[in-house]
Amino acid sequence: MSIFVSVASYRDAELVSTVRDCLAKAARPDRVRIVVCWQHRGDEDVSAIAADPRVELLDVDARASRGACWARAQVMGHYAGEDWFLQVDSHTRFAPDWDARLLTLAAGTGAGKPVITGYPPRYEPADDLPGDGLPAETIVRGWTGDGLPVLGQRPMTDRSRPTVPARFVAGGFLFAPGSLVREVPYDPRIYFLGEELTMSVRAFTWGYDLFHPTEALAWHHYLREGSPRHWTDHTSTAGTPGWWTLDRASRRRVGVLLRRPNFGRYGLGRVRPLAEYLAHAGCDLTRRTWSDWRQPAAVGA
Repeated sequence: MSIFVSVASYRDAELVSTVRDCLAKAARPDRVRIVVCWQHRGDEDVSAIAADPRVELLDVDARASRGACWARAQVMGHYAGEDWFLQVDSHTRFAPDWDARLLTLAAGTGAGKPVITGYPPRYEPADDLPGDGLPAETIVRGWTGDGLPVLGQRPMTDRSRPTVPARFVAGGFLFAPGSLVREVPYDPRIYFLGEELTMSVRAFTWGYDLFHPTEALAWHHYLREGSPRHWTDHTSTAGTPGWWTLDRASRRRVGVLLRRPNFGRYGLGRVRPLAEYLAHAGCDLTRRTWSDWRQPAAVGA
């Protein structure tokens, strides 16, 4: 089974280590192909991975970037029909045989179109890889003033099964059949808030079933203190929109998808209705509440 690995990297010192670890820890590295949207300012040395035939670097001036979803969309444009799709961030470490283990988990769900996703436990680049920790589930933390749910994470408690049902995808770790790239391509006009929500809605309505793994298959560097961020770089620069302009347009786009659904290239699927997803996710967009599977009380705005 071939696996297409998508990596969006924005001025990230961890990129080379992430790519090398991905290949080193794979049970079948010969079946792994990695495409990186390498957003940089000419100050990064990627020579350790540049000549690897399994790695393709999309060379992008960071000043031309339009955000994470835009970058993920650029990567998806280089998908070449691989059997499976894995999306990770450029600051990730992997468990041994991550590829074989993900394939086993996906098969074990019994779903025709499974998505294995979640927030991995943390690692620190200066420390040895912990090798333990549990993935987290994606939950609703609250609501924005314009009525969009704000997603967060919470430690996993149910470890009785290899996977448990999920309500939302996690953008930093998402494994799915390759058909996801064709059916649910990333919308390059989503900036940041709404990435995981829109991908969850669109995948579910295309017939994908969402699952969280209950074992650690990867680790993520979360805090990244002092690292450049798209929103710290893209302020009022002549000739390019500030991040807030991109974010404002993006949030309007998310709201339209949820309240006036469409079925275009970046719209909903026709396998399941939006109402079925909202019931599955426990979201009431009108009341701005979320029904927690663990607790009877709703999380409101």
